[in-house]
Amino acid sequence: MLFKSIKKIQLTIVNLLFISGVVFGNPIGDIRESTGSGYLTRNSEQVGNEIGKEILLKDEAQTVNGRMKIVFLDDEVLDMTEHTYAYIDEAYYDPNPSLSRMSIRMAQGTARFTSGAGLKIKKANVNVSTPTAQITIKGTDFTTSVDELGRSLIILLPDEYGSPSGEIVVSNDGGETILNQAYQATMVSSIETPPTSPVTIQNITPAIIDNMFIVNPPTEVKQAIEEQAQDDLNQDQGILDVDFLEFNELEQDALEETMEEDFTELDIDMLDVDFLTDLLDVVEELTRTTVTLADVQQTSGTGAIQLSGAVIGFNKDSQYNVFVQDGDLYLYRNVNGVIEIIIAQGNSGFIETNVDGYQGIIEFGNGDPTIEIIINQGN
Repeated sequence: MLFKSIKKIQLTIVNLLFISGVVFGNPIGDIRESTGSGYLTRNSEQVGNEIGKEILLKDEAQTVNGRMKIVFLDDEVLDMTEHTYAYIDEAYYDPNPSLSRMSIRMAQGTARFTSGAGLKIKKANVNVSTPTAQITIKGTDFTTSVDELGRSLIILLPDEYGSPSGEIVVSNDGGETILNQAYQATMVSSIETPPTSPVTIQNITPAIIDNMFIVNPPTEVKQAIEEQAQDDLNQDQGILDVDFLEFNELEQDALEETMEEDFTELDIDMLDVDFLTDLLDVVEELTRTTVTLADVQQTSGTGAIQLSGAVIGFNKDSQYNVFVQDGDLYLYRNVNGVIEIIIAQGNSGFIETNVDGYQGIIEFGNGDPTIEIIINQGN
């Protein structure tokens, strides 16, 4: 049989292992252009940014009085001007492009991002963010300018023929705005303030877009900011406009929040690890998991993700920390070696773990199995 729908992975862990589509040590791109001063930060240490330098997952790229162009595996391009700071948060390349993901955070400065060919990663799975906005991509070319306060100016660029290069959705806690015309722009002032209405900037080219655009925005952007401020002022309610009969806070049940909504990667306690597992504790934990799992998972609020053999949060029997982020299932274990597993949303299958002090199977998903992961740990 030339093809099987079930992917099988068998791993032997000796010291340290990361399972997340791309291992931290694998290059995900390289520096194609570098002028002036700048550097990469890798594992809290500065490394050079010379042409040809490989880019790894979790690298931080920063320019000072210089520029840097990074090209990723699917020809995505990150072109950074002076005094720009970017984090490479995620780059997961799956044989199926629809399961691949990329996430880049623009912390400060001005950069141009061009989406790739879409052969290794679906363009809709590429996410670029700033301190105040998320940018969803639909095959496009755009710039971001971010100041020290996190205020962000996003401009959609044209293609080589002058037509819109695609469409992007700029969103945050306050709302969203769609940019789909060449040189259409929006400004985002804070995470709670919605992006301004789209405006088209006249008489500019990509070459002149730099950090001055956030210090002194174009006239069209200034007008949009002023209009938004006036709308907010008009919508403000005085004390006489408040309807106190609309108060319904007592109708909300805070206990309805599930563990999935509370437990994230930030809740992982690296010190909460049993290196010498008590067998009785494992039996008790397995019993608790078996008894409570069915009820918890049916009301977990994670939608398509269903679990068997583990619960969201810290699992004392397996020492796995389990949480959901952006719809994907994450499992993290740090006992005599690190195991990090990311299951992309929509997949089903199981993880069989055979390590000192624990042997068990965690099933995930509610469809036909597409992934089987077997982990064996030895000294």
